[in-house]
Amino acid sequence: RLTGITGIVNGMDVSEWDPRKDKHIAVKYDDVETAIQAKALNKEALQASVGLPVDRDVPVIAFVGRLEEQKGPDVMAAAIPRILAEKNVQIVLLGTGKKKFERLFKGAEEKYPDNVRAVVKFNAPLAHHIMAGADLLAV
Repeated sequence: RLTGITGIVNGMDVSEWDPRKDKHIAVKYDDVETAIQAKALNKEALQASVGLPVDRDVPVIAFVGRLEEQKGPDVMAAAIPRILAEKNVQIVLLGTGKKKFERLFKGAEEKYPDNVRAVVKFNAPLAHHIMAGADLLAV
């Protein structure tokens, strides 16, 4: 403690996730002005890559994480029908973990094929793509 603490617990590698040079996103950006334009293009690229209808006017909600109780996939799965009953949105889910949560997410995709995509595998490039293209992140 005399010299301080270094490191980021549960953090991210800022060089790997730097939107100026992230090799996994469709459109790179480096300031607020270009970020606004890039967000819309990254969103359209995300929608296309997961097979959702491409429409920049439809909000995209994303969940990326381990499918374990402490991360809340059960809360997200329970919220999907309520969200879709109220609003026209798209939901992209990415993660692996307990089979019961994987089945819940895949079940949501089957029930709402035009609005939900569930990718139940580890896919780091897609995680970058989702973060760059989603309008809202469910954490």
